[in-house]
Amino acid sequence: MVTLFIRGLVMITWLILVVNTCVTVNTEVALQKRIIGGDECERQYHVQLRAVYPHGPSSLCGGSLISDRWILTAAHCLKPGGIMFANLSVHQGGPEQEVQITAEAEIYTDKDTSTGRVHDIMLLQLPSSSDVQPIKLPDCDEPPKRRVVDIAGYGATTGLANEKRKTEVVSCTELNDILQKKFPEVHRVKSYQHWFCGQSPGKDICRGDSGGGVVHNGRIYGVSSFVGDPDFVCRAPAAFMDLCDPEYADWIRKTINP
Repeated sequence: MVTLFIRGLVMITWLILVVNTCVTVNTEVALQKRIIGGDECERQYHVQLRAVYPHGPSSLCGGSLISDRWILTAAHCLKPGGIMFANLSVHQGGPEQEVQITAEAEIYTDKDTSTGRVHDIMLLQLPSSSDVQPIKLPDCDEPPKRRVVDIAGYGATTGLANEKRKTEVVSCTELNDILQKKFPEVHRVKSYQHWFCGQSPGKDICRGDSGGGVVHNGRIYGVSSFVGDPDFVCRAPAAFMDLCDPEYADWIRKTINP
């Protein structure tokens, strides 16, 4: 079973990293942009995650504090063998608070454990309580369907500038079609997971924004998972893990409040 789990995690990490890439225009500044079309924001719950590996480059992701001890992010942000560090001071003016995550990551897998299927949603426990104000969990009686949501991410490859953008919740039909035609292996992995889509003209997410929170009215409803079309920025909707899915919602609450 452990072997199945590791294989599943490696597969989903590789596939999502292949898709979760975007290019704007051929300038150094554009290539440093993470959330495309974003504005500076100050959200204390937003966390910058840094995964360090014994062999190979480190990687960066976003995350959201959902309690004084727990960070919610995307599972593909941590590959096997990596050590995760969390910076709790990505908002401007905040004191440096990078800490190492020493507890084992909690990653959602199918209830039928025989499948070994991993979902792109992960919880990380801080070594001690934080005094940073967390984001509230979703009110799933009023999910933000057909509404505008906010997405947070870090702004550049250097520094901790925080960016946000607003995007409209849209149908995932177009994204499903793209995955089936251009990325069938990715579609096979994503088809059993639960996500919703967002798209607005001139705005998109990019590699590095993975794991960032998707927020509406002060509550987190999604986790940035992958871009719609890595070949053409802003052309297709982006995908966010749906925190109002009953399986995910129940797992999150039971994990952070055992």
